[in-house]
This record gives sequence, C-alpha cells and structure tokens, in this order.
Amino acid sequence: MQDLLLLPAIQYGFCGFSLLLLGVVVWLIKQLLIVLKATNKIIAANTATTNDLVMIVGDLMALSRAIHDKLISRPCIAKGERK
Repeated sequence: MQDLLLLPAIQYGFCGFSLLLLGVVVWLIKQLLIVLKATNKIIAANTATTNDLVMIVGDLMALSRAIHDKLISRPCIAKGERK
C-alpha cells in the first residue's frame, strides 16, 4: 500500500484534484462576494425607503395632532340637541 501511494501518477492525481477543489473554492468565494454586493445594494435601498416612511409618518402624526387640537378647541354643536 505504501508503494501505491508513492507512485507519481497517483501523486499527480491528488495534486490535480486538490487544485481543482481550490479553484472551485475560489469561484464560490467570488460568487459569494457578488451576492453580498447585491444584498448590500438592496439593504441600502430598503434603509432609504424606511427613512422616507419614517419622515412621512412623522409629518402625518404632526398633521393629525394639529387637526385634533383644532377640533378640540371648537365648541360642540351637539350640546343644544341633547336637551
């Protein structure tokens, strides 16, 4: 068995297979980096959209509070009809 592992053909086979596996690992890492870049772009777009929504909701809250204050400050018309 020891002599079989020391044959140059088997050693070159192991070397070639290890280089092939190394190439596959490098290719997979490149693909992973491409996916990460795309994911970062999507996350940035979602963050910008969320920030826009927060600003819009803040403006709507201020508007609804202003309308609430105006409605509270007006006299009630139904007071005379309840009697």
